[in-house]
Amino acid sequence: MKKLLITGISGFVGGHFVRFLSEKKLKYEVHGISRSKPAWDFFFAAPEFINSGCFHQADLLDIPRIKSLIEEIQPDYILHLAAQSSVAESWKTPVFSFMNNTNIFLNIIDTVRLNDNFAKVLSIGSSEQYGIVSEKDLPLTEKSPQRPANPYAVARVAQEQLARIYAEGYGLDICCTRSFNHCGPGQSDRFVVSGIVKQFVQIAHGIQEPVIHIGNGTIVRDFVDVHDVVLAYHLLLKKGKRGEVYNVCSGQGRAIQDIVTILSEMLGIHVRVQQEQTQIRPIDNPRIIGSNQKIRHDLGWHPVISFEQSLRSMYEYWDMRLPHKSKT
Repeated sequence: MKKLLITGISGFVGGHFVRFLSEKKLKYEVHGISRSKPAWDFFFAAPEFINSGCFHQADLLDIPRIKSLIEEIQPDYILHLAAQSSVAESWKTPVFSFMNNTNIFLNIIDTVRLNDNFAKVLSIGSSEQYGIVSEKDLPLTEKSPQRPANPYAVARVAQEQLARIYAEGYGLDICCTRSFNHCGPGQSDRFVVSGIVKQFVQIAHGIQEPVIHIGNGTIVRDFVDVHDVVLAYHLLLKKGKRGEVYNVCSGQGRAIQDIVTILSEMLGIHVRVQQEQTQIRPIDNPRIIGSNQKIRHDLGWHPVISFEQSLRSMYEYWDMRLPHKSKT
């Protein structure tokens, strides 16, 4: 049985990836590394996984510990999800964000190199690597120049360059993604779509006034459902070409303020939008829309879950978890 090691397994995408493997009955010996134990509340296998002995609580900056684990596990595949993944947080703690995201990846791939391990590594990057682009540059392809415009994005570009060097210079089997904005049930409300959906649920439950608080409502992002994302990642682990980079995106752009309109019409809830200055970033790309032609051509992947389906599943997630206002 092939062995799969997932870093950052306790997170949003890690939980959905484990769920995907379980539902599809894909036969892997799955190991996970994370600083904290999984607490997935959208997938009820966390206790079973932790107790199986395949979850390893560790800090990826602890080189001796990571070296020991990889030598012990001898993975055939490594899905590297671990990261400080918030752009907003990277503006608050730029040094930590950069050093954490680059060093944990470097520790993994250098351990693979020194261990003579032949694991296939999938390095997860971000559409933020493209930086500020003009309308004529859209949709963004893998050949579009990278102009990172925040500390998080700079670290992701460095991570991708390390992957390229280790693939070309040391012969490691690494491919990379530039993943566009994810959404889906279980995502933290620190991320824009989940945060907006949660506010609608709070309004429906009578625990928030009918006012939606957002940052810059005019920015446009390319959102893809997490269930489509994990399918893409599995295909890339199996068939992605060494040294190549793949966009994982829907190919469609949506303005943040339009998401509010869609939810308002979908739910029949009339709201007022209030822009919060504290949620506006120092530098932000007005429009990011990707092309998924390369991954379509190479792997046959394309998104199948509509944005409206994503919103409904996220609404159901928050609706089950938020208290209703008590009646007096």
